[in-house]
Amino acid sequence: MTGVGMLARFLNGAPKPTRLLLTRAGPVENSGGVLYSHPGLPLAATGQRKLRALAGALTKDEPALVISADSQAEAAAARLLAEVLKIPYELREELRERSWGDWEGLTFAEVRQNWPREVAAWQRDEAGFAPPGGESLYDVERRSAPLIRRFLREYAGKALLLVGNCTVNRVALRMALPFLPLSEGLRLEQNYAELTELRFYGEDGVLVRLNERLVVESD
Repeated sequence: MTGVGMLARFLNGAPKPTRLLLTRAGPVENSGGVLYSHPGLPLAATGQRKLRALAGALTKDEPALVISADSQAEAAAARLLAEVLKIPYELREELRERSWGDWEGLTFAEVRQNWPREVAAWQRDEAGFAPPGGESLYDVERRSAPLIRRFLREYAGKALLLVGNCTVNRVALRMALPFLPLSEGLRLEQNYAELTELRFYGEDGVLVRLNERLVVESD
């Protein structure tokens, strides 16, 4: 197999990178371990504390803007991070977690018990399956990736902080790593209040840091 790689494209010089900093809003108040998307669940006190500590560690990265979904935890996290970093933020519905449709508010055990056929279809097609009334991973990619690309163009050469969620963060990772199937995104950890850094040279992306814990809290 042959193809033009990044080195060949950059022989005449690479453009200045645009940095996309990824984190996740949480932990959230979810003692029952249910599936949730929008409007979502509130940040737990531990989530607020961890994100505030993360913001302090991010000052050296000088993000120009915080972007996130307009759901409860993401919006609260974006406001908190923007306040500490003294930068603007934008809330966009395109960045919401995948809709679970009829499964919203249920546990995985309840879903397995009541929708066995649908679960079997899900296991056969991780990325293409949509819960009844909900979205597939591809649906989320179709609505979120164009917006992320637009922000990358508008803030070319700068740093952006995306407060994401389980699905949107994997979409962003796939933008930088196009060989990564969307169905395999969970192989790259994206924990709450930890940091991943992607650098985009035009349309070409590079993974620089993955799920890095910038702040270690004592018990």
